[in-house]
Amino acid sequence: MGERKLESSAHPFTIYQEFFDNFNSLHTRRSYEIDIRHFFSWAHEQFNISSYGDLERDHIIKYRNFLQEAGGRDGSPCAPKTVARKLAALSSYSDFLVERSILEFNPVTSIKRPRRDVKTPTNALSGTQVRELLEAIPGDTPAGILHRALLMMFFTTGLRKSEILNLKFKDYREINEYRVLEFIGKGGKIGQKVLHPDAVELLDLYLVEMQRQGRELGQEDWLFQPSHNPTNPQNLNKPLNPRTINEIIDYYAKKIGLNFKVTPHSCRATFIGELLENGVDIYSVAREVNHSSVKTTQEYDKRRKRLSDSPIFKLKY
Repeated sequence: MGERKLESSAHPFTIYQEFFDNFNSLHTRRSYEIDIRHFFSWAHEQFNISSYGDLERDHIIKYRNFLQEAGGRDGSPCAPKTVARKLAALSSYSDFLVERSILEFNPVTSIKRPRRDVKTPTNALSGTQVRELLEAIPGDTPAGILHRALLMMFFTTGLRKSEILNLKFKDYREINEYRVLEFIGKGGKIGQKVLHPDAVELLDLYLVEMQRQGRELGQEDWLFQPSHNPTNPQNLNKPLNPRTINEIIDYYAKKIGLNFKVTPHSCRATFIGELLENGVDIYSVAREVNHSSVKTTQEYDKRRKRLSDSPIFKLKY
């Protein structure tokens, strides 16, 4: 039946592995399991609920209120985005339980979600700062060669961290005269990304370095692999740790003296902002970064509004 119980004594609920296996992204599977585990542990502790049939809409409302008031690790309120994510995970799992005839209806469906307002915008870099950051990476060490290829990929594709980490060598290919990456985007959608010549150059240098080390990649091997593994030195054929990506970007940002937080999402924000600044229309940018709504893309538009750009000058009466 594809089911198992969570390794926890906090609640007696059976959790169905089949639900998690349906997601392509390892990150999504882990996040959903953590969120679902958290709810059922909380519900069992608060209401002594021991079966799915005992779940009521009121339990979900009280859980949402708990998250908004004191659901953080330190007892602080959870951010609206976190609350919305947890409810989305629970709703998706409830839909699965309805399909399996374990629940009669989804108790999360009509629960009001918090507005997912962005409290602090993602910090984007200027073109000059991107060049300085890339130039700060050594090009004559295995780690430096990997880091240059990796960060150039982030800044010239606008791909999300999970999309880059999940790339296999087979996803890097040539179509006509273009080098492209095939990737798995949000919702499991397959996308293609044409690579910038600078990204191709650094990626090819990285692959040559891998060959020099006797680590030539096979089709099913991970494209970006760690240069060392302290816990298991012989196991290098694995994807980079998501936390490692943050540490790499943060290290070089501090090295060039940036006094604001730089994350993998900063690279995506920089990519979007630079395209808009250079005159690419916002609808083309939205398609390029797989935004379902152009309103999402508009959040990254940091262009100064000049009087000379007013559309009234296009009038030709």
